[in-house]
Amino acid sequence: NKDSILCTDGARAYISIAKNADVTHRPINVAAGKRVVAGVYHIQNVNAYDSRLKQWMIRFHGVATHYLEHYLGWHRMIDHYGQSISPSCCLLASLGRERRFQQYFAT
Repeated sequence: NKDSILCTDGARAYISIAKNADVTHRPINVAAGKRVVAGVYHIQNVNAYDSRLKQWMIRFHGVATHYLEHYLGWHRMIDHYGQSISPSCCLLASLGRERRFQQYFAT
């Protein structure tokens, strides 16, 4: 969406990606010790999520790209519910009642 904001670590490649996607780019100079810009733009949540996802996926010894969105949805559900996950939560998500775990792609 045009109102999306891409918050990155400031690598040069992201400048052209943001320009091509026509989205606002908020680079953060992590090398200079900055972690937050304007009090709201930060990349720590993305880094933390990436770390949790990688740790969780180790057990699978890699996944087929074809099924990647299924694994991401599964992980988002586990990450959201944590220890309070239950069979009923899983059933509702599989029936589509919990849309937040479905990944939507724009092609």
